[in-house]
Amino acid sequence: MSMSTQGVHPVVNAGAIREFIRKRYVEPARRRHETLLTLRAGDIHRELGLRNRVPNVCQVMESKLLEKEAGVRVSSKQGPPSGRGTTVTLTYEVNLAGVGPAPRGRAGDGEVAAEPGHSGRQHPLPEHPGVGLFFGLRGLGADLFAAEGGGEAWLARERADFYGPGKKELA
Repeated sequence: MSMSTQGVHPVVNAGAIREFIRKRYVEPARRRHETLLTLRAGDIHRELGLRNRVPNVCQVMESKLLEKEAGVRVSSKQGPPSGRGTTVTLTYEVNLAGVGPAPRGRAGDGEVAAEPGHSGRQHPLPEHPGVGLFFGLRGLGADLFAAEGGGEAWLARERADFYGPGKKELA
């Protein structure tokens, strides 16, 4: 007697989901020298052809074992309060050196640096020279807004004059 496998979905365990995430997303991101990677549970669930396994995918996505095996670290998580659903989205910091957790070193290590003005939150140092130039623009308009009485005052004036001199008042 032979059984038809048509319509049967493969059994995918946590190890297979971790391997899929690593091969399909993390390794290509590392090759592109991307330090951040954002994944959505519903996309992974669909690509694996799974049915009713979204909680399993979510659990694997936020597991410490995935962080260790893939060389990533969860930097943020968004989604429903239950933490399980197709809209669960995790952003990972990718260790560009390879497998192992994403670096959490000191600014002098050349690995990560705390972002000024943020409470101890660390981000990887820029790899591309253009990123350093971009960060150099930070605070460029501070003097301009200070001369206008501050950013909030400038914004209030802009909003007040938004429609120009012939604007109609709403009753």
